[in-house]
Amino acid sequence: MLALTDNILRLVNFAFLVILLGLIGDLISTQHHPHSSRVNFCIFAAAFGLTTDFFYGILANIFAPFAFPIILFIWDFLNFVFTFTAGTALAVGIRTHSCLNKHYLDSNHITQGSTQRCREAQASVAFFYFSFFVFLFKMVMSFLSMLSNGPFGTSSGFSTRRRHRQQANVGVPTISQV
Repeated sequence: MLALTDNILRLVNFAFLVILLGLIGDLISTQHHPHSSRVNFCIFAAAFGLTTDFFYGILANIFAPFAFPIILFIWDFLNFVFTFTAGTALAVGIRTHSCLNKHYLDSNHITQGSTQRCREAQASVAFFYFSFFVFLFKMVMSFLSMLSNGPFGTSSGFSTRRRHRQQANVGVPTISQV
């Protein structure tokens, strides 16, 4: 079973990713021009994050073999990279100007002249970065778990070896006790 902090972060990230799916899905459904590869990548990153973070987290809480620290670290790393890339690609694509600037709206291929699309794209960038920081924190937690428990959750980790060395001396009298 996963730690309470990990599960809370998964729930927070679930909310961010569902909001992202709604925002990016609306951007895709209201496109008038050929599809933007940046927006398509954003929907992939949100769906991938939702699948590997939340749904895999449910499996990891129910079945212990899914909770190996190395697997959780790999998923967190991939989500970390994908959410950062999607947020950055969308931010570069919209160039983050005022949504009331008519010249900017008309010349941008993502906003396509719509104030609503501009605001949705800007909100998507913000939620991608929120999710990015959650994945960054979870990745650090997974890495620390890997160091302490080993890559497969066995007792071959760094701190368990140190604990075994300390426990080996328990019950052995010191020279002052003899």
